[in-house]
Amino acid sequence: MNSQFETHYLLADLLMDLEVALRECGAWECEQPSELALASVEPFCIDTMSFAQWLRFVMMARFKQLIEVGAPLPTRCHISPMAMDAFQGYSALEVAKIVSALDRIDAHLTSSSC
Repeated sequence: MNSQFETHYLLADLLMDLEVALRECGAWECEQPSELALASVEPFCIDTMSFAQWLRFVMMARFKQLIEVGAPLPTRCHISPMAMDAFQGYSALEVAKIVSALDRIDAHLTSSSC
């Protein structure tokens, strides 16, 4: 199997794991942010949307686009510290699942770039 294809295929699986973790804790955002909100230049679009919205409609959407066209992937994302802060109102177990999914994505991207 082509190494790049395998890397993209595994990232798709990891994104599904993140979606499951977000859905299980009720943090899967369904409301599409406005074009103005998506145009934010602030990290994580913190000024225009929730972190859960950013995960779904920015980070995950961009990764899916890269996967679909076979484009090069980033070499890391390291956003779990933001998730720990953003999901403070959720149970520790729920947050741990989300953080674990994000850490696995980061580990995959980091190892794929070596």
